[in-house]
Amino acid sequence: MPEFIDILDPVAGAGMVGQVRVDRRPGPDGSAAPPLVILGGMTQTLSSWGGQVRPLSAQRPVIVYEARGQGQTRLDLSDVTPPVHVGDFERLLDALGVAGPVDLCGFSFGGRIALAIAAERPERLRRLVLSGVSAGRGALGRVIVRAWREALRTGDLGALAWISLGDTLGPRYLAANEAVLEAFVKATVERNTFAGISALFSQTMNDAPDSPWAPLALAPRVQAPALLLAGALDRLAPAAELDALAAAFPHGARAEILPDVGHTVAIEAAERWRALVLEFLA
Repeated sequence: MPEFIDILDPVAGAGMVGQVRVDRRPGPDGSAAPPLVILGGMTQTLSSWGGQVRPLSAQRPVIVYEARGQGQTRLDLSDVTPPVHVGDFERLLDALGVAGPVDLCGFSFGGRIALAIAAERPERLRRLVLSGVSAGRGALGRVIVRAWREALRTGDLGALAWISLGDTLGPRYLAANEAVLEAFVKATVERNTFAGISALFSQTMNDAPDSPWAPLALAPRVQAPALLLAGALDRLAPAAELDALAAAFPHGARAEILPDVGHTVAIEAAERWRALVLEFLA
């Protein structure tokens, strides 16, 4: 069940405490596997991973959390830059009593933060899984992000949610789930805050090639074995740029492209995504 975990919040001030919303599952009795920590996309919340957490936790311990700015997590929003997220991750593990290395899985925004964690805190990771992250966004991806920024300027989180559906979900999934898209949008608006999403957009979406937090700048610093997963129809993290990111890891990375899938790989191809992740982490 979701719970709030107290952690120190240095952004709010020395000694100040905030809360991170977490869903942690113990895994099967006797499991020796390290926890699998999942960090979702920018507007995702714990509920976004419900369909994966149940089967994953039948195999191993699982921890999903809402990062600073996401969902109902209660941390100061004046600084939500990548290095702050790296510190939040470490403070959360300490608060949960997780001392050993974990397996870390990040999607989209969460994947970029996971990549930063892997580069900055190598001792905290055993293996890394990234979904929806490529070497760059490509021209189309950059235009899409610009359109999202303009939607957010209206002050309407629902407008952003509607626009992003066509940019993130593949055509096949959209056609099969058109009847529930309104519910998707409603959940995004009700489970997030405009202030949190606005802060994340303004402080974590820097696509400058010389940014120290760009995927191609971080990957060469990662020592953990890595699995990269992409949808063949991804418009935000082009599958054509996945091999370039894989090659940037010092020991290389395994790259898998899933056909007929857009950006949200773990939702659109849930069983295939899960099988690849569990195989890699075994």
